[in-house]
Amino acid sequence: FSLTANGQQYECCNLLICTGSHNVFPPIKGINPETVWSSTEALDAKDLPSDIVIIGGGVIGIELAAFFNAFDVKVTIIEMLDEILGNMDRQISALLRQEFTKKGISFFLNSKVLEKNGNEILFENEGQFHSISAGKVLLSVGRKPNISGFGLENLPVEILNGGIKINNHCQTSLDHVFAAGDVTGFSMLAHTAVMEAEIAVDYICGKIRETNYSLVPSVVYTFPEVASVGETEESLHTKNQKFKITTLPMSFSGRFVAENEGKNGLCKILSDENGKLLGIHLLGNPASELITTAALAIECGLSVNEWQSCIFPHPTTSEIFKETLFELIKNEKYTNL
Repeated sequence: FSLTANGQQYECCNLLICTGSHNVFPPIKGINPETVWSSTEALDAKDLPSDIVIIGGGVIGIELAAFFNAFDVKVTIIEMLDEILGNMDRQISALLRQEFTKKGISFFLNSKVLEKNGNEILFENEGQFHSISAGKVLLSVGRKPNISGFGLENLPVEILNGGIKINNHCQTSLDHVFAAGDVTGFSMLAHTAVMEAEIAVDYICGKIRETNYSLVPSVVYTFPEVASVGETEESLHTKNQKFKITTLPMSFSGRFVAENEGKNGLCKILSDENGKLLGIHLLGNPASELITTAALAIECGLSVNEWQSCIFPHPTTSEIFKETLFELIKNEKYTNL
């Protein structure tokens, strides 16, 4: 392959494409890059608005809502779906929304934005038309892979759902061309991109590994944090798979209580009827630091009893896993697992 960048030519035998993604701007009257913020402009801003309307209640929108709320900016979120954080566990998402409501964030769910007219946002909610004034508007309705503007048209790689199609080795339809990160359009997370890049480089160097997207942890960096790995109730219902649900307040961990005074959260574990771990979901700090432990337990194939038998140092917030598992074993009477 021959590439030219900044007037300099490069020759290579293998090519790894990591060109990222860009913000989506839906065809809504009055909404374009000149009239609304994306996450980029929001984080580059030198001054805080008095109020902000965020269109989209996905991960980025919710994280930025928490950010602005922490600086006493009045925040309103308009979301098309019936709950925020669409692909996360619905119970956890609803609890986070309730926490945000207590902090003064307003939500309009099942709502469709129709137009931006000056400072007014017009939207429809359950058949009723509404208008809200906004000092700033932040659009956060998704991202698209960057597949143009850098010569990709000269490589006949296969495109799937707007991104570069890859196999389990992050290899494209061309033998020596690989892709990683948002440009694949599949799992747009920084840690997913790192995994894909490592697997691609390993393959080039003769070390064969495969991607496993089923156990990629998801984290929402808010206060409180949300973290999730594995199946959700919704995904298991879609698969028509039987499962058990066990939940326990995070306050069952003394360390959590000490470090999160006046706050609570939830630990939720999904398992099958044989004691196999299927999914783990957390609301409460430091969920982002705990979720890897949960991912390892699922990936290593630990049963409910085996994980509960592990020694968790005391006092740590991670003890919430042991307490929740004990609750599950006590209620279901799992034996010999």
